[in-house]
Amino acid sequence: MKILFIEDVPGTAYAGDIKDVKSGFARNYLLPKKLAVLATADQMNRVDRLRSAASKRRDATEAEMKTISDSLEGAVITIEARSGRNNRLYGSITNAAVAEELGKLTGREIDRRKIIMDPIRQLGTYQIPIKLHQGVEPMVTVAVVSPGSQDEEAEPEPTVEEVVAAIEAGEEPAVAADEPEQAGVIAESVAGSDEAEQAVALAEPSAGSDEAETETEPSPDEPVPTDEKAPDDPSPIPT
Repeated sequence: MKILFIEDVPGTAYAGDIKDVKSGFARNYLLPKKLAVLATADQMNRVDRLRSAASKRRDATEAEMKTISDSLEGAVITIEARSGRNNRLYGSITNAAVAEELGKLTGREIDRRKIIMDPIRQLGTYQIPIKLHQGVEPMVTVAVVSPGSQDEEAEPEPTVEEVVAAIEAGEEPAVAADEPEQAGVIAESVAGSDEAEQAVALAEPSAGSDEAETETEPSPDEPVPTDEKAPDDPSPIPT
């Protein structure tokens, strides 16, 4: 059956082309969807207009697809999915899920049929081609991860030296919110060490003075203590 294409049909013909196709293909698909008409004498007068209009549409579509391609090339999208043993997913990631994420990224609707991929059934990173237009196929990276793995890593905890330095400088020590007790212990140890040093400094001179007094000889006017008992006086008591 000879027909005149009035719309581009990828892989088959461009608008304005006249081709012989199978009757079933024409009657069941091309004609009902108004992609083509029978190549009658009246319709043949439309050939030039169809080709010109189709060419302009193709140029506009190609320019738009190149713009989208520039925004997608090298893009990385992350999809969370639950998994079991060997990182195997409980379900699968299809081109519809990828199209949805790409739409969020570009702000434009992406036809899932343009995403060339098999369903993803395991955690990992995948390179997926997007066939936007003939000759326009950006490559995107799809990372399938477990829920919660995107949480930001906690900031490194300060060392004891950093906390001590902050306390001595009168600043608030930067410790994790779930370890306030540790900061209190460190602060007490710092304060305790200062008090201990002060106590030692005060004790040193007093200890030295005691030693000095112990080494000093007794005054000659003072009686020398003795452990011996004085002898009893033998003289009789006067009556």
